Amino acid sequence: MSDYKAAMITGLVNDWKLQTVEVKEKLRLKYVPFNPTPELIAEAEAFLALSDADRSHKLETAFNEEAEFLISLETARALYEDPLDKRKGVITEAKVARFPVRY
Repeated sequence: MSDYKAAMITGLVNDWKLQTVEVKEKLRLKYVPFNPTPELIAEAEAFLALSDADRSHKLETAFNEEAEFLISLETARALYEDPLDKRKGVITEAKVARFPVRY
């Protein structure tokens, strides 16, 4: 493989990693369970912005691939931890308000 092709592939991989990190932060996901295209990012963002009841209804009415996509989003969101909550130390009022059962 030529140096040009290797550099091009490395650049594409780095761009993908950067985009994946941005999508994870934007959507508050532990991992990105899909190839982050603008269309899928918009669909994921719209789904995750729904209320719990609306998300449940959408899951109930979804078929095959869409249901798998939505379940994978729910899972990635459920596993997400806000970086501020990962810190050890002081229990703040914001943490208690966000996770009353935990505290």
